[in-house]
Amino acid sequence: GINAEYGGYKLGAKLVRGAYMEQERMRAESLGYEDPIYPNKALTNSCYHNMIEVILKQVEDKNAEVMVASHNEFSVQYVVERMRQHDIHPRYGGVYFGQLLGMCDQVTFLLGAGGYSSYKYVPYGPVDAVLPYLSRRAYENKGMLQGSQKEIDLLKGELKRRRWGFKGE
Repeated sequence: GINAEYGGYKLGAKLVRGAYMEQERMRAESLGYEDPIYPNKALTNSCYHNMIEVILKQVEDKNAEVMVASHNEFSVQYVVERMRQHDIHPRYGGVYFGQLLGMCDQVTFLLGAGGYSSYKYVPYGPVDAVLPYLSRRAYENKGMLQGSQKEIDLLKGELKRRRWGFKGE
């Protein structure tokens, strides 16, 4: 397990969900090892949530802090509920949430409005370095993007409010 007390440190972790799936599969095939990607969403959820349990126990014991990096609303809701059950304070308890700017903005907004430490990150750098990264995020979250009409409607309403000072339809 994590033994921060013995080592005299507090673990800082970023728990990421679903990064570099296709690249990992190709790498595994080229190097001859088993595909490290779970074959279905249920197993992915299970693994991610099991890791959340491990790290939240350490957060509860003040041995760790964690950035929950996920665009998956189900997993974010899971973490929020488990924080309640572990009695981890939303703002000062050592759990932070992060999503890419422009993805799941409604989730980040609700977290912030609820008093949780929530952040947006903005990739920067040369276009030839940033574009492949953004393409991977879009590909990995294509299911979320296909069902993003709710977010589009929220954004349209906010743009109308900012432009004309009223809430749009």
